[in-house]
Amino acid sequence: MEWKRTALCILATAFISAPADAQINAELVAASGIPAGNNFAPHTPAGLMTIGTNVWVGDGAQGLRHYAPVDPNNTDPINTGQLEFDINTEWSIGGGTACVPWCSVGQVVTDGSTRAYAAIYDHAKGQPGQVGGPGVWMVQLQSQFTQFSPFAGLSPVAPGLGLSGDQPTAIALGPDGKLYVGFLKNGNIKRVTNPSIINATPQNQTVESVGGTPNGRSMRAMAFLGADLYVATDQGMAVVRNAGACIGNAGGCGNAIFVQDGFTGSSHVGITTDGASKVYLSVNGAGVFRYTPGDQRIVPVASGFAFVGGHTNTLSLDAFGNLWIGDDTSDGALNFTGRLWRIPAASLAAIP
Repeated sequence: MEWKRTALCILATAFISAPADAQINAELVAASGIPAGNNFAPHTPAGLMTIGTNVWVGDGAQGLRHYAPVDPNNTDPINTGQLEFDINTEWSIGGGTACVPWCSVGQVVTDGSTRAYAAIYDHAKGQPGQVGGPGVWMVQLQSQFTQFSPFAGLSPVAPGLGLSGDQPTAIALGPDGKLYVGFLKNGNIKRVTNPSIINATPQNQTVESVGGTPNGRSMRAMAFLGADLYVATDQGMAVVRNAGACIGNAGGCGNAIFVQDGFTGSSHVGITTDGASKVYLSVNGAGVFRYTPGDQRIVPVASGFAFVGGHTNTLSLDAFGNLWIGDDTSDGALNFTGRLWRIPAASLAAIP
């Protein structure tokens, strides 16, 4: 895959100018021109994970990419400071002209320990002879990172059980310890038992049918709030109530229903939750919003983003409560035109 370096967006400011209805200005932390003169940046940033002071972004063309603090002396780079594209390939998975082993990465989740899971919805544009491929993969992390690499290995999740062919892009770890998977190609919601098994077989790791999205709409992202699975689809936000109780879509219990958030009919490109009472969602063309299921209240958080409507866009709360947002000024057409934004936890807490 040829990396395009044209039409790079060199931004002069680190802040968005938000419309009147937005409550927070998001801080630009990674883009072309950070640091000054640097051309490297994300491409349609999707999933994101933070471990300590390390940030990895699921990239639309360059695999799972590591970002390092611009100021290496910053003792708190997760909460403050800008990040730059790490050109050390030992700290990333994929990228380069051959895109080995991954190209397009969707959502990324971790178990909070030494395992992460990544949805791979495209791979090397079908090039033969490549390592890995589309599907869902487990990333094994070193218990203690070394200067050489944080990775201990890669393992496909539920190989040969039908996940790869439907372009998996949305994943979430459920309170039942199972891995839930959604797709770009259809509205099916699947669940993988024993996702942490290395070199899994159909005997010790199975795929269950949970249900589907309203009208079979394709997914962009998913996240759990308690026992309920919230799903961002190309036509709105939906929820599967008590998703863990649904097996084989018996009686339709696993069929998601649309949430009336005021944006039904619009592509929802990202979703995350605080795990307690709040859902954050990205709506293409509108911005980022907070939804509280308890009173069904939705409030604007930030806007002015250039989301890519046809793909997953980064929306993730880290362990510190900071909200990460990703977009792409080229609408996903070019490399190095993506951007990564952050809203501090204190700013989110100030929203009434």
